Amino acid sequence: MATANRMVQKGSTGPDVKMLQGLLNQKVPLPKLPLGKKLVEDGIFGSKTDAATRTFQQMKGLKADGIVGPKTWSALGVTYTGPGAIPVAPPAGKPKFEEKQAKDGFDGAVNPPWQMVPMNEQKTVILKNAADLNVVSRNPSIATVEDVPKCFVHGGRELIIKGKAKGTTFIDVKNGATTLASLEVAVKTKKMIRASFHLVEDNAGHKTSRSTGSIDAWVKTMNDILLPQANVQVIKQRAISVKINKNLGAVVRFSSHLPGVPASEHEWDLVTAKGDGAADFNVFFVWEYEQDINPNHDDTDAGTLGKNCIFEDNAGTNVGDTLTHELGHTLGCGDLYGAADKPLLMYGITDQRGQKVNKAHANTMNP
Repeated sequence: MATANRMVQKGSTGPDVKMLQGLLNQKVPLPKLPLGKKLVEDGIFGSKTDAATRTFQQMKGLKADGIVGPKTWSALGVTYTGPGAIPVAPPAGKPKFEEKQAKDGFDGAVNPPWQMVPMNEQKTVILKNAADLNVVSRNPSIATVEDVPKCFVHGGRELIIKGKAKGTTFIDVKNGATTLASLEVAVKTKKMIRASFHLVEDNAGHKTSRSTGSIDAWVKTMNDILLPQANVQVIKQRAISVKINKNLGAVVRFSSHLPGVPASEHEWDLVTAKGDGAADFNVFFVWEYEQDINPNHDDTDAGTLGKNCIFEDNAGTNVGDTLTHELGHTLGCGDLYGAADKPLLMYGITDQRGQKVNKAHANTMNP
């Protein structure tokens, strides 16, 4: 729905006058327009526009004074937000923002709800219970908002939010001067993560069963999760086999934190030394990995410290999800274990987590 924020009359100029002229050309029958001709839509409120305005006001039973104020704008189908704006009737329920599609950067669990929008791209959200309300961006230089011009089965409106510059702003739903609901919008530049993948083998014949042929599909999964939700893109920098000149045994261990464990059993440094110094995230695929005080009990699938991750062959079936979870650690996010956290990417149990990235984690991954 079009909006206007000032009253106009003879002598006024600007885009809103041009909009007025276009609407008068649509709504006033041609024979009733001055000289029986359509107005020139030049944005100049002259005598012909004044006459057409008065004719339209008479048609609608309004005071025919040539002043386009709240009532005339409303009769033209324009939402007027300027001085003297008339609030519309309250909606049936409180306006509510909802996600248009899952895993698209929307977090409805926070107040106000939150939407990530990539810079120079756009996202669509649903707005319920706001049919006749005005929707505006507090800072259009960061993000703009516009309606999708069609009716929807869900009975609400769909709003296109376009990211213009990195930063945070709000989309407000207003009834006159009163704000009834808001959506926080974070416009983010793309963060590139260079990832290198290493297939590990030791000198005693222990080696990962994984192959380089699977890596592209896992990287795609990582991007399917992170790009729409945090504007983080993973770039495969290299995928190679690396050989460790030592017998690492049946289990590769991180054990420097365990009292009484020989230093020779701490193999993390030996493996990660083979990493790519230019990468932001190094993954080392090994046959078996443990990092806790029960090395003979298989309860660790992967471990991440800094930009390095050791990832075992038995790390569940959703490998792409688990790799994305481990990258989340590299980007600063911790594990969650609450029952309500299961839909989230950072839920700590393999193959039981979802793929959703919430506001807090998106802002940590890509500030």
